[in-house]
Amino acid sequence: MNRLNTHVPAGWRVALIAALLWLAGATGADAAPAAVSSAQIARPPADTQGPTQPIDVVVLLDDSGSMATCWPWPREEPPFFPPCRAPSFNPPSDPEELRYSAARLLLELADPDDRLAVVRFDSGVEGVGALASLQPVGDGTNRRQLSGTLQPPNDYYRRGYTRIDLGLERTIELLQQAQEPGRNQYVLLLTDGEPSQPDGVGSQRDRILAQLQTLRDGGIFVFPVVLCNPSAGCAGEFLREQFAAYGVREAATPQDLLQVFGAIFAEMKPDRSIIAPRDGSTIRLTTRDSHGVQRITFVTPRNGLGAVQRDEQPVLPQNVLNDPNIDVNQVSTENLAPGTWRAEIAGGGGFAVVQAASYVQLLNPPPSVADSPASVRYYPAGHPPLLMARSVGPGAQEPIIYNGQVPLESFGQGNTRALLLDEEPDLVRLQLGEDTQPLQLVRTFRLEARPDLPRAQVLTPEGGAVVEGGPGGARARLQVGFTGGNVRQLAATAYVFTQDQAGNSQLVHQVEMDCTERLCTDESFRPVDGHSYRIFYVIQGQLDGLRFSDWAESQLVLEPAVVVQGLPLTADGSLDLGQMPLDGWPVEVSSSTLEEIGGLSAVLRLTDAESGEPVPGVGLNFLVDVPETGSQPARLQVQGLETLRPGQYAGEITWQTTDPAGRPMDVRIRPAATLPVTYTVPRPLARVEAQTLDFGEVLFDTSPNFRLDQTVEVPVQFADKAFPLVVTLEESTCAQVAVAAGDLIQREGRTFLPLRLTSLQPVPPGSCTGTLRLAGPDGDYDVVPAQVTWRARVANVEWSVVSGELPLGDWQDAGSRVNATLLIRFTGKLPFILQVEDLTATSSEAGGASEGQPTTLSLAQIDVPQVVVDGPPQEDGLYQVPLTLVARQAIPHDPWRGTFYSGRLTLGIVGLPERQQVSFNFRSPSLPQRYLAPYLVPVYSMPWVLCTGPLTALLLLVAVARIRGRGIDEEELEQAAMAATLQMPLAPPAAADAYPEPVAEGASGAWDDAAWEQGEWGSVWDTGQPAGARTPQVPPANGAAAEDPWRSSW
Repeated sequence: MNRLNTHVPAGWRVALIAALLWLAGATGADAAPAAVSSAQIARPPADTQGPTQPIDVVVLLDDSGSMATCWPWPREEPPFFPPCRAPSFNPPSDPEELRYSAARLLLELADPDDRLAVVRFDSGVEGVGALASLQPVGDGTNRRQLSGTLQPPNDYYRRGYTRIDLGLERTIELLQQAQEPGRNQYVLLLTDGEPSQPDGVGSQRDRILAQLQTLRDGGIFVFPVVLCNPSAGCAGEFLREQFAAYGVREAATPQDLLQVFGAIFAEMKPDRSIIAPRDGSTIRLTTRDSHGVQRITFVTPRNGLGAVQRDEQPVLPQNVLNDPNIDVNQVSTENLAPGTWRAEIAGGGGFAVVQAASYVQLLNPPPSVADSPASVRYYPAGHPPLLMARSVGPGAQEPIIYNGQVPLESFGQGNTRALLLDEEPDLVRLQLGEDTQPLQLVRTFRLEARPDLPRAQVLTPEGGAVVEGGPGGARARLQVGFTGGNVRQLAATAYVFTQDQAGNSQLVHQVEMDCTERLCTDESFRPVDGHSYRIFYVIQGQLDGLRFSDWAESQLVLEPAVVVQGLPLTADGSLDLGQMPLDGWPVEVSSSTLEEIGGLSAVLRLTDAESGEPVPGVGLNFLVDVPETGSQPARLQVQGLETLRPGQYAGEITWQTTDPAGRPMDVRIRPAATLPVTYTVPRPLARVEAQTLDFGEVLFDTSPNFRLDQTVEVPVQFADKAFPLVVTLEESTCAQVAVAAGDLIQREGRTFLPLRLTSLQPVPPGSCTGTLRLAGPDGDYDVVPAQVTWRARVANVEWSVVSGELPLGDWQDAGSRVNATLLIRFTGKLPFILQVEDLTATSSEAGGASEGQPTTLSLAQIDVPQVVVDGPPQEDGLYQVPLTLVARQAIPHDPWRGTFYSGRLTLGIVGLPERQQVSFNFRSPSLPQRYLAPYLVPVYSMPWVLCTGPLTALLLLVAVARIRGRGIDEEELEQAAMAATLQMPLAPPAAADAYPEPVAEGASGAWDDAAWEQGEWGSVWDTGQPAGARTPQVPPANGAAAEDPWRSSW
């Protein structure tokens, strides 16, 4: 069972915490239980003030008439200085102006990074010299320059009143303008009387109260000092009312101001100590290495320092201040050698200020003004405080002694010390080291018990209660807060100690707690069964702007138990079987019982959460021997989970212990004797990261084997393990298409499903769209979205005929061919097939079989074979396509006039629906055009005298010779005529109904040798056939040689 105890045993007078309970680290290894591991150590709430931390100090000096002149002042006459007489019988408070000497002393005691300002007030307010604003103290030269500007006034006639309000107003302005992080700010206020002001100004009281509150709200601590007057005594009742908690320092004489200012500065700087002469004339002190003394400053009246010795050897100090009233001499190095010091002082009133690297910090209760060690520390009345302190510097291991009597004992780790008091002191005096004579490193702290502050309270039942089966094992929930009150900005530290049967204690856990507005909590402590713990809390907060602290304690006792560690329990203490590794959870079994335990077994019962039916095939085989000491490793593995269908399952693991004989034992088991388990088999989920699948665009192919074959990779995200996806084509705007899914692809940490779109037949140009349904292998799988749209596009092929009208020349006989070249623009893939799907041609003159009617030709009379184009295009992207037209029968014609045909070819590319047309023309020649023109036209186009006459005679002789020999060979005559005709330049028709003369391919428009070379007769000028001539070698009918241009029958 768990027992919670918050009662502090009665009779504690001065409770040494470590001696009674804690003794952290000082009780030896035997005091620590073997099963307890040290937790991470956190720092307690601490005062972060350090000796090297720079500070800002504003010295506020009263320069009213009573400070330097006799008073009361005579009416309507200027005041006068001592000796005092009627009517001003009262002497001044500071006739020698030692208040300025005290301000100069602060310049010498300050560190180089400290900043100082001096403001004086009377009837008005003004800054003094170079220190009218905050100035860095700097080195010795700078100190002397600043000190030289601190001069008292010489015109007191206008300074009759004590306007403290004006001085505080100027001080607030200076400090607010100079605020910096990490720099504490202080005000030293000196006056010799009460606030006073001329008539008509009004009382200063309310203004001063508001100004002091402004300073407190800004974390600025004010040190009030009252200088007593020889005749009026010590005034300052108003200040005593405002600083009742801290008190007002009094200087009985002006000479006392020096030591009062020095003591105040030592409170601002924790590494300073004030040493006064014991017999009034000799300062004696002994320093040790652990003190870490760095500087000794002797403050004496003018010319009042005599011999200075260390270990009876003379030491020469250095004078650092030029002041009309005092001398300031220093002995300083990085670390002054230890020894016994002696300094002779003449005139009385001298003292020494020692700066040492070792000093004491009081951590709890904390200062009411953050990081200001001089401020008051508050705690609730009726509950003696818990002192927590630490030492800094070379003397860190030195003891810390409370009020010169009781040492603080070690607390936790490091050099933190603690002491629980049985009284409620106002002053706490802590000394570092056991020195009984100076040098004694002593610091005094002001404490105040306030009845309006709430007490710390350990909350129950949660406070100190064990969280059964928490994550990672049993944990203790530690909670502390304040009893009522609107406390804010909480901070708390918990210290947990364990205690063995011999009474030895050891710190096992220390942690800074997590705090909300009113409660601080920690759940990181893991208690061990069979052990008892004492838990101490130190908590601080702010109430109405007042910072304070308190402490509380509780006790936690755990019974012996068998512990199973290593199970990752959820926040509600259950075990999620879905988090189990493949080979089970590694666990450790241990025992804190005194009885001998045989074994620990576990049984699992799992049911369907929806139906409540037990789930067969899922079980747990766990049996391990429980060791008497130490721990036994094992594995907790649930088998059969892979057989479960998707759904929610719940159950419990029941632990059972047996003795060595196998009989059940009644022993506490942690984290619990019955452990709830849960298991969720989620429906396998695949999330398709696309709403529309785009298979892209493919260019239409005119080939009859053209098919769609496009692939797209669809990104898929699986909630758990990947599973195969089944894809079904539901809708499609294109016929005979199919979509098939491939195997999943893993690439760059992502999963992709390849989908392949195919077609069983050519798909015409256009867009194909539809929907696909995606699903898992069966109904236990989810795919989101289950339906997606898809699209694919077959891009159309564009083509056109760029060529103009095709002139085919003369064409008549059956079986004869004419060739033409088409220029075609085509954007598709090669090869493609060009075919003539229709042909119409109409004669321009009546003739042929239907006299009086135009003759019409079609594919029945003319055949145009398909052309396969598989070569590359020209540079301009056009394809040259040769086209051949074959006459299936003789072309009808007029025998005397001939017939001219014009028409259109309807062209198409196999596989494309578009058709293109191109015009063409040809001539079916008459008999004269066919037989005579080839002979006569070349001749009669020449000059008559030179060529035409002789050639005419020659032709007649040839004709006669042929007639006489064997008659005219019409076929040879026709070939010669055609060859000549093809070489003739033809003039364009004169009118629309005239026959356009056919132009032979490659004609230049003028006569050339080619016309003759192609004639049957050959060239009449050449003596032989040139190389590469195109004249066909036809054997002559009469057996003449091939080279004979006069081949004839004779």
